[in-house]
Amino acid sequence: MHRAYPPIWCEHDDCIDCDFEGCNSRALTLFEPYRYPELNMQTRPKAIEITTIAIYFGYCQRLAKYFLLYPQYSPISVVKANFFNSFTGLPTNVEIQRILLDMINRGDPRAPTDEVHKFRLMLIQQTLSGKKAYLQYGNKRVEVDLSERETFLEKVERWQQNLKTGKVTFKKTDNKKRCEYCFLPNCDSI
Repeated sequence: MHRAYPPIWCEHDDCIDCDFEGCNSRALTLFEPYRYPELNMQTRPKAIEITTIAIYFGYCQRLAKYFLLYPQYSPISVVKANFFNSFTGLPTNVEIQRILLDMINRGDPRAPTDEVHKFRLMLIQQTLSGKKAYLQYGNKRVEVDLSERETFLEKVERWQQNLKTGKVTFKKTDNKKRCEYCFLPNCDSI
């Protein structure tokens, strides 16, 4: 399987034979000039990108803190100039956070990101007022249970309010498989 938004320097059709660490390091170096020096929601735009929210609730709170250190909007020139949409072959306009999620996935259907994709779908479906949502894994299509969407959206609303006032903690996940797929070399320093 391949990444949804590979870098322009990618030489393979899939990520199986790639140097993940080298590729991720190169991408993170590109993003570094856009990184905020600290997590201070008082001095920057208040919008939170849905991938950041989904990472917080479905992967690792500490990684979500890292996601919050970058602008939460698109288009952003560094992404458009260095990443493309693998389905269209054109430069992409997604957020930095979507590229970071793609770095976790590695194009690997075994990547432990199902919860992230589920929560992203719930947030997207809120905007679209959709009744059904699906995750696609290669040829496999799975319907996502949206029954807990309203409870989840209430939780997200409280979290966003607390984030703006600095009342959110960022614990590291206990799920070691998630840590294996994470691209951060030392999340304790975040």
